[in-house]
Amino acid sequence: MREKIYSIYLSKCFFLLICFNAFSQKEIYKKDFVFDQNFKSEELSGSLTILGEDVVLSTSDHKLYSLRKDDGKINWQIFAGNKLNSSLYDYENTFFHSGIENDIAYSSQYNLKTGDKIQKLSIESINSKPHFLNNVIYCTALADGGKLMAYNLEENKVIWSKNIGFGVEKQPIFLKDKIIANAEDDNWFEIDYNGNFLKSKSKKHTYLDTTKISIKNYKFLTHDGKEITQEFLKKNKLFHYDYQTRTSNTNTFILTENQLLVLGNNRKTVLQLNLEKEFAADNFDPYLYTAILATTPESVWFCCQNKLIHYDYKNKKNLRKVDLTKWNPHQVVLESRTIWLISKNDGQLYALDFEPDQRTADEIEAKANHYKCTEPDPKMIEAAKAIQEKNKKITKLENYEN
Repeated sequence: MREKIYSIYLSKCFFLLICFNAFSQKEIYKKDFVFDQNFKSEELSGSLTILGEDVVLSTSDHKLYSLRKDDGKINWQIFAGNKLNSSLYDYENTFFHSGIENDIAYSSQYNLKTGDKIQKLSIESINSKPHFLNNVIYCTALADGGKLMAYNLEENKVIWSKNIGFGVEKQPIFLKDKIIANAEDDNWFEIDYNGNFLKSKSKKHTYLDTTKISIKNYKFLTHDGKEITQEFLKKNKLFHYDYQTRTSNTNTFILTENQLLVLGNNRKTVLQLNLEKEFAADNFDPYLYTAILATTPESVWFCCQNKLIHYDYKNKKNLRKVDLTKWNPHQVVLESRTIWLISKNDGQLYALDFEPDQRTADEIEAKANHYKCTEPDPKMIEAAKAIQEKNKKITKLENYEN
């Protein structure tokens, strides 16, 4: 009798595993934008940004679209004059986008609800995520070269700017009383919000134009302000030049094409994951989409080899793997149960759901909670049966009404 119970129980565990793979994703909708020229995946440019209840999309036909998240219906569309892969940035029901007019690059501020242009800014492009304070935007930008600047949006003019060259591509750190920004290579300096350079204990220095400034040498800072150097990356076998970083309140995440490193306080290694071994592929392609999408205090969502991975870095186990190979993603944005992505196959926007419907999701979750591969609990089994019977009654009622 005991063997029979375990046989039934193991079959339920196996069914649960099948469910998690079979119901991995479903298309909610796909957009069918008509591009002006023949689509070429190798020339694809585009970006999507979730702004409130809408998706703002930059496409390969030089247009901007605002779509409703729930059904994909278009709120508005405008000709933006440029293709770009970077995200859009929002501020108080407006957003910023870089375009081209008469072969001249410029950035503009738009109304998020209507798509109307509010004003053209005296800068070419915003190159990193900005910080807003009292209607002033602080950012790195192109404006006759790479600049770190403060820009008054109300008066539409530059308050101050500093020449930082290729440092324009590095994301500054905006703290309560100062900004930490890059002055090319691995040189970082500190400046206050009035544009005054700050001194540090470092004996190293460089020049921005003719101004001598204090600098420190490192790649980037962790969530708790510790310096990550090239030597640290090599020691942790992160040899690749291209890597992505993300920080939470408690951890720093570093992702390369084949490694995921999670650090705790004081640069302590919480997890070092070899992606080639953990998520083996027939042909490990370094050019497939790679990105850190979201983090929690115990887990991280990231893309690797066209797979969307949910990994528990505290307990060192994979929670979920969603195969996105069919869509060949150019960019992925994750929000709750929904995956938005731009496909390299056709340049279109897709919205995907983790589960085919809410009822199936609830039933799978109930089975995940009640049918764990331990000694079966009769009360849990009865609870799961009750859910199944409830769903059967709902189905019969829906069939009767139809």
